[in-house]
Amino acid sequence: MPAQPKVLYIDDEKTSLDVLKFGLEDKGYAVSTFLSGQEALDHLSKDEIPDVIIADLRMSPMNGFELYEQVKKNNKFINIPFFFLTGMDDHLAQKYGQTLGVDAYVTKPVDLDNLDAIIRRKISKK
Repeated sequence: MPAQPKVLYIDDEKTSLDVLKFGLEDKGYAVSTFLSGQEALDHLSKDEIPDVIIADLRMSPMNGFELYEQVKKNNKFINIPFFFLTGMDDHLAQKYGQTLGVDAYVTKPVDLDNLDAIIRRKISKK
């Protein structure tokens, strides 16, 4: 049996973290959650490489764009799919994310089946 795909999820809202973690685990993923970009960066510096990184856009003090830029500075993570999952249905933010190279921009409330399909499609292309 293949290993569970590893998802790293960062959101400063604990409820969002818990709900998505439960939903993705139910879909067969191993999910690590973090309440800040810095916690996620600390984890990435010493732990296994995830199959995908999902981050909220509106976080403080480090927002999703800043986290993306920090992660992608490290060649070890350059090919890991990175998604924004956000309550901000903002065309300019989405366009900026695409300019940076973000793999997907998903809005809340999230459709778990859709997110699962996006993750599996991106992982299979790695």
